[in-house]
Amino acid sequence: MAAMNENEQGLTRRHTFFCLNRARHTTSERVVEAVPKEITIFGRTVQGWLVTTEQTVIDKVIPLHESLAGGMVLHDPE
Repeated sequence: MAAMNENEQGLTRRHTFFCLNRARHTTSERVVEAVPKEITIFGRTVQGWLVTTEQTVIDKVIPLHESLAGGMVLHDPE
């Protein structure tokens, strides 16, 4: 990983969701866990997967003078 500024921290964010097609939802992201799960929806039993993925995000501290200056901040990834 490239050297990061002292005001940047690497963080990870986890998402857990239910899906029916495991292959479709586990190819593009970093899968931490995929567990078979059976749920009941409106009285009907559905078999699928409980998938947990992990994404790396960057939390960056933006100085107050940059936030109050207005205009576009060039280093904002969003």
